[in-house]
Amino acid sequence: MQDVAQRVGVSAATVSLALAGSDRISPATRTRVEEAARAMGYRPHVGARALRTDSTRTIGLVVSDVANPFFAELAGEIQRAAARKSYSIVLCNSDEDARRQDDYLSSLLAGRQVDGTIVVPTAAMTPGLQQAAAGAAKMVLLDRPVEVTGRGAAARHLAKCPIVRSDARAALDEVAELLSSLGHRRIGIIAPPLQTQVGQERRDVLREALLRRGVPPRGITVVEGDFRQDSGVTAVHRLMARRQPPTAIFAADGLMAVGALKGLRAANIRVPQDVSLVGFDDAPWFDLFDPPMTSVAQPIGALAVAAVDAMVALLTGEPAHSAHPACHLVRRGSCGEATTDDPGGATPAPTRKRQSPQR
Repeated sequence: MQDVAQRVGVSAATVSLALAGSDRISPATRTRVEEAARAMGYRPHVGARALRTDSTRTIGLVVSDVANPFFAELAGEIQRAAARKSYSIVLCNSDEDARRQDDYLSSLLAGRQVDGTIVVPTAAMTPGLQQAAAGAAKMVLLDRPVEVTGRGAAARHLAKCPIVRSDARAALDEVAELLSSLGHRRIGIIAPPLQTQVGQERRDVLREALLRRGVPPRGITVVEGDFRQDSGVTAVHRLMARRQPPTAIFAADGLMAVGALKGLRAANIRVPQDVSLVGFDDAPWFDLFDPPMTSVAQPIGALAVAAVDAMVALLTGEPAHSAHPACHLVRRGSCGEATTDDPGGATPAPTRKRQSPQR
């Protein structure tokens, strides 16, 4: 810093203020300091700055599975949204392992490596989340809520943590309308883990929407998955082995949808001629499948911006708000009319029509 100051002809304090973006320094001087710092390869010492300002300008991001296309894209959007506010991101992958998630939380928060953490919980509650809350850690819960129980300090703190997650109700209602209008009365649901709130919600919201449209309760079969591709394959095998297998399947997660498609193909079951298929967490390459997959798309950009905004608000002492941007259904070619008799008494369709691609 002294070298930069000598080169520009100002004090070291001026260099420090200029590189911190202080409005006490004129734009002309700030520009001269920044140009000299770049030319000399000078970078402020992050650790020293954190000690002085009590801020690292760094946010932790703990995602549940970085191999999941949804979380990979979401992490990228969060990094870009944080950069626009001059924050860096430390990315940790819990790999759907609650113990690993808690280890990351402890490391990030106890060592003050980050100012706060955006976390996708692997479970409804874990000891690490409770410990972080007991220490009043600044946290934003992303995609999956947690179960807050008790009346202690940790429970009160968790109850105040902003929750950023999409609202899938309207999109799932549209899924029910699409499948019921195509004559499907036997529908399989591959649900996320049912001990999680997101798993229960996606199952229950779709089930209720189907029942309102006349699909009989006995025509709806739920098989639990685990957010992984292999569980989608296993679930399809279980569904199609039933005495009256479904004519349509909804896989409530992107990787499970891919697994469902693999399982159907392995069994020589055609999509959509034999079984219609709807996925979740629409991926950029879902339209490259044959046929292209109909899927519920989450508003990834809006989720990222809302999560970063909530975290920055926590860090700056401003009101931090939860957000629930809406999902939407992307209609492609993986759904067709039901062509078999079923318990609900649906009339077999005389001809098969492929669903025209549209948003």
